[in-house]
Amino acid sequence: MQKKYRIGALGALTDEYEKVIIDFKKMLLSISDAQFIKVLDTNEPLDFQSIRNITFHVVRSGYVYSNYIRKYYKEESIAPDFQLETVAQAIENLDLMFAYSDATFENKWHFTDDDLIKVRITTSWTTYDLEAICEHAIVHVLRHKRQIEKIFLS
Repeated sequence: MQKKYRIGALGALTDEYEKVIIDFKKMLLSISDAQFIKVLDTNEPLDFQSIRNITFHVVRSGYVYSNYIRKYYKEESIAPDFQLETVAQAIENLDLMFAYSDATFENKWHFTDDDLIKVRITTSWTTYDLEAICEHAIVHVLRHKRQIEKIFLS
């Protein structure tokens, strides 16, 4: 079966974001709920003491990136309250976060490379163009997947 690709530069970035989230979910499906919630390193900041906390951080951050983009375009945003007590809840919330991210680009798929680099999104940590904040979202998931694999699953 042939894969259906989203259109344009934002489509390519969103397709890649979806791929890394799918890989992150596959990794989560390889662990038990007990392993998911177990605190393994109390010397780390709270966000990074367990696989659950790292996953919560990844989901919350996905909404933050989308909300920065939505704010730039003066669109409605949400900050959902969610729980992650099981791997199944993590998978569900990763899917909801990605759907929200995907919907953020509705009516923007046609943007050119020039359109992407003209955007200036100022976050609490730096300023991005539209392409760069999308790339950051992708790498953020990859970085935390690696963190889990290296620290918790090796």
